[in-house]
Amino acid sequence: MIKVLDSFVADKIAAGEVIERPVSAVKELVENSIDAGAGSIIVEIRKGGKSYIRVTDDGCGISFDEAETAFLRHATSKISGITDLDNIVSLGFRGEALASISAVSRLTMVTRRAEDMSGVKLVLHGGRVVSKERTGCNTGTTVIVEDLFYNTPARRKFMKTDAREASSIIELIQQYAVCYSGIRFMMINNGMTLFSTNGDGDTHAVLSLLYPSLARNGLLPVSNEHVKGYVSDPGSTMSTRKGQLFFVNGRLVSSAVIEKGLEDGYQGRIFSGFPAAVLFIEAEPCDIDVNIHPGKQEIRFLKQDDVKAGIAEAVSNAVMTGAGVPKGFVKNIESASEKQLNVGVQQKEETEQTSIREFLKGLENSSSYGERDIRGDRDEYAAAETAEVSDVTEHTAVAEEPEFSYAPVSSPAKAVPEPVQTPAPFDFDDLTYKGYIFNTYIIMQGNDEVYIFDQHAAHERVFYEKFMRGYNNSAHSPQPVLTAFTINVSNDVYSMSGEWLGDLIRMGYDMEDFGDCTFIVRGIPPYMSLSEAEGFARGYAEALGETGGVNRIVVDKLITRSCKSAVKAHDVLSEQEITDLMSELAKCDNPYSCPHGRPTFIRISSYDIERSFRRK
Repeated sequence: MIKVLDSFVADKIAAGEVIERPVSAVKELVENSIDAGAGSIIVEIRKGGKSYIRVTDDGCGISFDEAETAFLRHATSKISGITDLDNIVSLGFRGEALASISAVSRLTMVTRRAEDMSGVKLVLHGGRVVSKERTGCNTGTTVIVEDLFYNTPARRKFMKTDAREASSIIELIQQYAVCYSGIRFMMINNGMTLFSTNGDGDTHAVLSLLYPSLARNGLLPVSNEHVKGYVSDPGSTMSTRKGQLFFVNGRLVSSAVIEKGLEDGYQGRIFSGFPAAVLFIEAEPCDIDVNIHPGKQEIRFLKQDDVKAGIAEAVSNAVMTGAGVPKGFVKNIESASEKQLNVGVQQKEETEQTSIREFLKGLENSSSYGERDIRGDRDEYAAAETAEVSDVTEHTAVAEEPEFSYAPVSSPAKAVPEPVQTPAPFDFDDLTYKGYIFNTYIIMQGNDEVYIFDQHAAHERVFYEKFMRGYNNSAHSPQPVLTAFTINVSNDVYSMSGEWLGDLIRMGYDMEDFGDCTFIVRGIPPYMSLSEAEGFARGYAEALGETGGVNRIVVDKLITRSCKSAVKAHDVLSEQEITDLMSELAKCDNPYSCPHGRPTFIRISSYDIERSFRRK
């Protein structure tokens, strides 16, 4: 028998789609604060957000009459009709966040608009209003979420440890602090202030504070009409994509399109791993669809190719420069101030901050907020509820919270940094030959930096671009073979010959159907040997074109050919041969890496050398 679910059950199901974990609730609340034009946002959590979440802002606030309406499903001030979905400029718009969070928690909201004499305190348990009253408070909104998923135990048991849940939330707030550097963010975990930002709009300073390892490796500024941000040089990669932050119109997103554009921008210069990147992308709201994921974490681009090309161009302009040459290895000798930065201490006299990494390491052993059962803590928090809400109405935090100003801003903070100057292109003419070591490495000097060239990688790049130009400019005429050979395939492959035979012909094969699952080959590509051509044709046919396409195959073959043709390590070059090699490398479209992605040369600054000798 088919039944219509009552609203109580339906709300719990809907909440599960939007609020999967504590970090989901924090994300929705912080985005509401940003949409409200906040200039300051405090996020406080306890027990990984399972027992307590507080988000306080100095945004526009909500009126007394609309406070309850804000918790109804699909109640929103950000869109009013179907056509508005094509022009979304806010982070939230569906009106599901507050309804979903309140349905699975004990929630308290205190809020006031600047034009109102008093604010409103609203308490909801399981989505139902418990109390509503006027109260005195500062302009803005505070939302306290306690006992998340207390009434949906099935979902609560799938949550991770306190440390893991806290780590996800801390990472999220770090990401939004980078994106919205014009907003002051503070992160408090179990009474400890982990970090606070200045809110002065200096994106690089926030990156240095929250991601010091990225800042130490060096970030190259990226800037064009629609893409801004920072990327790492090709030699500074990470083992995962965790160092990649993408924001589209101020929205933190995951996007394969952006990842591909970033990869294309490096033009094959990444030998292994993934580059770090913080990219702010601006797109016309009508050209993106942000309504394809319950948590709005993914978006769809209408003009994917244009987006990829724009990102690739911006990244390429940054990395194909002198600043994009990988740094040579120099032993890291930290100064006292650098050591202080590395343990996460902000340079502020009144604030003593705790290292995020060290704090999380000991989080599960914390005596104050250990792995106790949430239900066992409920009475403790309920007894303190009156005092907590009283604190909230005065916009004060726990005792350890440092001073934090609440000057309302007149307009929302910009999510995109100001344009920065892209590094100048690398100029080979500025280099002076200084020596030759190990019969492999060429030493050049330019201004206050030393450049070390790998002769094999450099020569390989020269040959590769020469071969590619020849391939692209030729008609790919087959090279006749003295004795034609045949290729036999299975019936299923033979029936699909229309999907792969044309590829081989375009590559330079002279071959045709010989009947009875057989093909005869009378000519082969000029860049392959006979044995290579025969083996490749058989393999490509059997793979039904699944090897990556003609272009990828040609590239692989030309890379192999250029590698075999180039001088090897320990092949002694004369000074004239070195000069000629440098001249040919300078003419390359990409002189910075060999076709495999290894750097053709690295740089070491005079400062790094002086540090190694402890002169600095």
